Amino acid sequence: MNNPSSSTCSAILFFLSPLITLFTNSSAVAEDDDNPNVRAVEEIIVVAHHTPTTANLIGSSISALDTEDFSDRITFNPAALFRSLPSLNVSQTGPFGGLTEVRVRGSESNHTLVLIDGVEANDPANGAAFNLATLSGTSIKRIEVLRGPQSARYGSEAIGGVIAITTRDGSTDLNAEPSVGLGLESGSHGFHQGQLNAGFQQLLKSAKWRTHISATRALTNGSNASFLGSESDGYQNRSWNADSTLYWPDDGELGLSVRQTRGSTDGDPQDFAFPATPTQGLVIDGDENNAVSQRLAALRGRTRTGAWLHEVMLSQNASRTRFRTNGEENSGLRGRVSKVEWMASRAFNSNVLTHSLALGMQYEQRRFRNFSASFAGANHRAKDQQRSQFIEYLLRMGQRSFSVNARHDNNQSFANLTTWRVTATQAITANTRTHASWGQGSANPTFFELFGFIPDSFLGNPDLKPETSRGWDLGLAADFCSGACRADITYFRSTLNDEVTTTFAPPTFLAKAVNIEGSSRRDGWEATFGADIGSAVALDAHWTWLYSEDAAGEPEVRRPRRSGGVNLGYAFAGDKGRASVSWVYHGDMQDNEFILATPEVRANIKGVSLVNLGISYEASTHTTAFVRAQNVLDKEYQQVLGFKAPGATASIGVIFSL
Repeated sequence: MNNPSSSTCSAILFFLSPLITLFTNSSAVAEDDDNPNVRAVEEIIVVAHHTPTTANLIGSSISALDTEDFSDRITFNPAALFRSLPSLNVSQTGPFGGLTEVRVRGSESNHTLVLIDGVEANDPANGAAFNLATLSGTSIKRIEVLRGPQSARYGSEAIGGVIAITTRDGSTDLNAEPSVGLGLESGSHGFHQGQLNAGFQQLLKSAKWRTHISATRALTNGSNASFLGSESDGYQNRSWNADSTLYWPDDGELGLSVRQTRGSTDGDPQDFAFPATPTQGLVIDGDENNAVSQRLAALRGRTRTGAWLHEVMLSQNASRTRFRTNGEENSGLRGRVSKVEWMASRAFNSNVLTHSLALGMQYEQRRFRNFSASFAGANHRAKDQQRSQFIEYLLRMGQRSFSVNARHDNNQSFANLTTWRVTATQAITANTRTHASWGQGSANPTFFELFGFIPDSFLGNPDLKPETSRGWDLGLAADFCSGACRADITYFRSTLNDEVTTTFAPPTFLAKAVNIEGSSRRDGWEATFGADIGSAVALDAHWTWLYSEDAAGEPEVRRPRRSGGVNLGYAFAGDKGRASVSWVYHGDMQDNEFILATPEVRANIKGVSLVNLGISYEASTHTTAFVRAQNVLDKEYQQVLGFKAPGATASIGVIFSL
C-alpha cells in the first residue's frame, strides 16, 4: 500500500507547526467547565452516543451542518452540501436527479448508513445505498456526520460511517405562533420548484402537542447525460413529510412521522449492443427512465421508570424502483426493512465523574422482490431476519471522555457476529484536545447482490458472504484567536476483508457480485479550518488526502486522492442579507472502462474545480428573496465515467412566511 508522500507529510507539519507552538505555550489542561478559557457554548452532537454529548467530549471524528450553515451556502442541490464536509466523496451519474452516491473515507456507497430523523434511509432493494438525489427540496434542519466503522452501535452498513439528517422540529415552545411557509423557485433548464411548510403547537393539560407538515414539488428539463448527442434528460420529484409528537414532563414523548418521496429520472444507456458499434462501451442518447419511490415511517415512544430512560421505536423503510426502456417497463425492485428497537439508559453522577450506560435490543426483518418482464426465471422473492443486542458505556470527566460499544448480531442467513468500538478524547491545553477511535464494521450482502437480475446486465450471486472491516483514527482539534478560529486534523486508516466487487466474465459479460480474497486498505488525512471574521464574515475550509487500494494493490475507483473546498459567507444590511461563494475541488480519480476496442479496463477522470454563488435578502419579516448559481464557470466534467455532469445553472426564488 502506498503511504502519504514525504512532501505531503512535510506540508502537514508545516501547517501544524505554528498551531503546535501556540498551543504548547498555552496554559495547563482545563479540568473543569468553569475554566474561562473553555468555550462558553459547545455544540451538541446527537449521533455519536446514546445521549446528546458536547462536541469537545466526543472521541470520534465528526462534522455538523445546521440551518444557519445552509442559509449561508444558499444551495438547492444536496450533493453540493455534502461536498462541503471532509472525507465525503460524491458521485453523480450525469445531470441533476441522477443516481447520487456518497462515500465516506473511501468506503463503498452502501457502507455509509444514512438516517433521516433516526430512520434508516438506505434503499433496501437497490444496492442498500442512499441516493442523495431523493433529498431534493427537503426541509433539512441539520446534518451530522460520524466517520469510521460504527457497526458496534448501528449494525450493518456502517463501515464507513453514519450520516444523520434531521428534518423534525423538536421544539416544544408554546409561545411560538403557528407558522406557514411557501417557497417558489424557477431557473435554467426548465427548473421549477415549490414548497409548503406548516407547523403548530398546543397545550393539552400538562402535555405539549406539536405537529409539522411539508410538501415539495420539483421538476427540471435537465441536461444531457451523454457527451454524445443533444437531448435533455429531465427529473421530477414529489415529496411530503408529516410529524406529530406529544411531549409530557419527565422526558415523556410519543410521536408518529411519515416521509414519502417519489422521483422520476430520465437517463441514457451505455452501448453494449451486439455486434459492437462504434460507440461500444460509451454512454449514448436513449430513452431510459428510472422511477423510484420510498416511504419512511416511525412510531416513537419515550418514558422514565426511576433512573432509567426507556426509548422504543417501530420503523419501516419501503422502496420501489422501476426501470423503463422506450416507455416499456422491463424490470423492477421492491424492498422493505421493518425494525423494532428498544433501549434503556441511565446516568450515574458523582462529584468528579459522570457514567452513562445504555442497553438495547433490536429486531429487523428484510424483504426483497425482483421483477423482470422478459425473463420469468428472474422473478424472485426473498426475506431474512436478524436479532441484535448492544451495550454502550460512556465515561465523562472534566475535559476527557471514554466510551466502549459492543453489539452481537444473530442473522438468519449469515454467521453470528460481534463488533466493538472504543473512543476517547483528552484535553491537552485549555485550547486543544486529542481524539481517537477504533472500531469494527460489517456489511451483509444486499438482496440485489444476492438475487438481483437485470436483463442483459446483472446476475445475482447467492453464495456471497458479509464484508468486515477494522479502522482507527487519531486527531488534534483546537480553538484559537479567542475562540473565533477552529481547526482539526485527523489521520485515519482501515482495512476491508471479503470486499464485494463486480465482475464481467465471458462469454455473457453479465455483471456479477463476488467476494475478493485478501484485504483492501484505506488511509489518509482530513483537515478542517473555520474562522469567524468579525460579526459579518465566516470562513470554512476542508481538505482530504485519501489512499484507497483494493486487495490487488490497485487504486479503487471513484475515489479522488485529493478533495476539498472553501466556503466564504458574508452577512450585510443588518444581517438581513447573506451572500456566499464556495469553491469545491474534486481531484483526479479512476473509473471502470468498458470499451472492448481498447486494452485498458480503467480510465482516468480528470479533476475539476467548481464555483458556486448565492445571495439572499430579507425584504420584510415575511418575505425573503434569493438567487443562486452552480458551476458558474460552466466547467465540463464527469463524476462517473461517460456521464456528463450539468454545466452552469442558475435560479431565482422567494420564500413567504406567515
